[in-house]
Amino acid sequence: MMPHRLNAILHRFVTRFTLPLPGILIVVTLGLFAQVPVINAQNRAASSSELTGAKGLGGQILLQNSGLGIGGYISRLVNQDIIFVAEISLSSIKDGREVAFFNRLGQKDIPDKAHYVTQLPIQVGFEHRLFRASIEDNFRPFLHATTGPTLIWKSPYFDDINGNQELDPGEPVYSTFGSLSHGNLELGWSGTISVGAHFGKLLGGTQSLRLGYTFTYFFEEIPLLEPSVRSPATFVGSPSIKISFGKLY
Repeated sequence: MMPHRLNAILHRFVTRFTLPLPGILIVVTLGLFAQVPVINAQNRAASSSELTGAKGLGGQILLQNSGLGIGGYISRLVNQDIIFVAEISLSSIKDGREVAFFNRLGQKDIPDKAHYVTQLPIQVGFEHRLFRASIEDNFRPFLHATTGPTLIWKSPYFDDINGNQELDPGEPVYSTFGSLSHGNLELGWSGTISVGAHFGKLLGGTQSLRLGYTFTYFFEEIPLLEPSVRSPATFVGSPSIKISFGKLY
């Protein structure tokens, strides 16, 4: 576990800088995207060296241990090998031991669950293209690394009437959406490291597939399961698969 003093320093950092960070990202992004590249008017095939400054925009589907997530990205080609990337996504966080059961009426029961957790990571970073000189431009492998603050919405799985942090007979269970109004905002930090490839032409529609590892660090402990079953979590990591579809122009 991270030392208490370092944890306190990181907590103060995120508390002070998470809220204004979206505005800072907008300013930085506008600066990076201010100059639109001049592309040959005859729409001929262009090499990556001619596209420095080209911009990208698209959506993403994320698959990890906690389930599906959705998101979007913007990018800018810094040079032939480096792409600046800014991403935002929405996904849930679950403990790896969590198992859901359904009865004949479709009602769901999740034994020992304590909280629903939804995260909104805002990450920035870079992609580094690999083997550019050896592989055709319609298949572009890359290394990817992004990190940034995460907004976390924590809401209870059940109404803990007696305050013992366990689901007892007679205590009502909330649905995923019904629990939202009983939740509160938490802060964290997240990151992603992955390897992948872009498919398609340098200009126009493009798709990519990434395989990697995604993590989230909570600055306040969050009981994902009842404390008697598992201690509250401060760190959750998962292998991840991300499919992106968008346009480079």
